[in-house]
Amino acid sequence: MRRISQNLIFAALAILTIPVMANTFQEDLNQVDNALKTNPSGALRQSLESCLKARNHAVVLDKMGQEERARRALQYCFDSLQISSVDVIKVSAPSQEELQAKANLEYEEALTLTPDVANGLTIYRECAACHEPEGWGHTTGSVPQIAGQHRKVVIKQLADFRAGNRDSVLMAPYASVESIGGTQALADVAEYISTLEMSVENGKGPGTDLDLGESLYRKHCMDCHGENGEGSNDDLAPRIQAQHYKYMLRQFQWIRDGKRRNVSEKMTALSLALDDREMTAVLDYSSRLQPAEELRAPEGWKNPDFD
Repeated sequence: MRRISQNLIFAALAILTIPVMANTFQEDLNQVDNALKTNPSGALRQSLESCLKARNHAVVLDKMGQEERARRALQYCFDSLQISSVDVIKVSAPSQEELQAKANLEYEEALTLTPDVANGLTIYRECAACHEPEGWGHTTGSVPQIAGQHRKVVIKQLADFRAGNRDSVLMAPYASVESIGGTQALADVAEYISTLEMSVENGKGPGTDLDLGESLYRKHCMDCHGENGEGSNDDLAPRIQAQHYKYMLRQFQWIRDGKRRNVSEKMTALSLALDDREMTAVLDYSSRLQPAEELRAPEGWKNPDFD
């Protein structure tokens, strides 16, 4: 009897020590599909669309036998749609230095490539869903004006999105290799964007503190962004002429809060040094800076590539 009892105990212990198996990829996929149908967290349409892209990409990766990458793609949906599951494999995040190095590597490679503007247009047709065919974004600041932006600046930002060095639940899937292609795609679409004519009907600030704004701009911003906000292609200083005020305000606040990591130490220091009134004033003034006449779109202009 004692031997039988010991055997039973050993068997029970063996059962208790059987590891709990994580969900299969298909089970995680089913959870995502259900969340896309029911939208339990009330996510915005853009988040649902981005999740769908990530979900479809995950399926392709899984069929290729790349389970870890497939799980990582699905994790985007679990995070963005706030799906609860303890079984989703978490991937340890790389360091900030690793993200920067990865982005810089692709940026440098893209600069060595000859851009194909025709292919850039093909890629941009996907971008136009948010940025509009003309590249003018939205005056609400939800989407920036990218028309006429310096080519190297666009390449750098896209490389940062792809490497995870800049965060955006909307941009990440659209900028991915799987969505637009390899490094050549960055060179191509950046070249096309740089040729788009700019709107000067951008969103502007309240206009109540422009003297202070000009003073702050000339003191803190002009050395990098230029006397008239023209920026610099070679120095990677973005053109901020006719940029939407609310977009710049949100980015400035994100820099201050540490949510926008791919900026210079000088920009980070400035965001912390200015109070709210000063921040509003300098960005309001910046939003009113105008591009040169040859860069502006004529009145009523529509992108002929989308006719």
